[in-house]
Amino acid sequence: MLNRFLTICFFFVFSLSSSIQVLWAQNTEAGEGLSLGLAVPTPEIGQPYIAERIGDWNLRCIRTRDGNDPCELTQIIINDRNEPVAEIALFKLPSGQPAVAAANIVVPLETLLNIPLTISFGPETTKKYPYSFCSSVGCIARIGLTDDDIALMKKGLVAQIIIAHLSLPNENVIFELSLKGFTAAYKKATVIQN
Repeated sequence: MLNRFLTICFFFVFSLSSSIQVLWAQNTEAGEGLSLGLAVPTPEIGQPYIAERIGDWNLRCIRTRDGNDPCELTQIIINDRNEPVAEIALFKLPSGQPAVAAANIVVPLETLLNIPLTISFGPETTKKYPYSFCSSVGCIARIGLTDDDIALMKKGLVAQIIIAHLSLPNENVIFELSLKGFTAAYKKATVIQN
């Protein structure tokens, strides 16, 4: 009984496979059912584009005439309900400054601005940063990052961004910034001139 069942299954799969091959050949000859793809437009001069995704980071560049496109690292931070809640854009700075990199961190509107944004790179490394301004998309903290900060980001898996929000004024709201792929992505970021 089992052998007969297996034989029937084999012939069914074989005949189905043959039918698909015949249909595929007919459609291929006629050019039907095949996608020829869509051309991806080249960004205009001055337009941003995602050059590469490295781990959880995007390498976002601006197209230039000479092809030396400046690039920064970006990440949209997602909460546990899979909703975007914050964004970071990080770029390298010219040498000779206390900070080797800078970041703009955008957090939701109605963030309490009198309580600084806090970043924790680990249990013993926490820093506070003031907000610079708010716009229609959120409130922005413009932060400088030292060699030590970047080294911690390269070693870590997650950094925590902590804010206070109007809806929960007595509680910390914590966003997790993934550091997956940060080391490789940081190598590809370019120096952004002020």
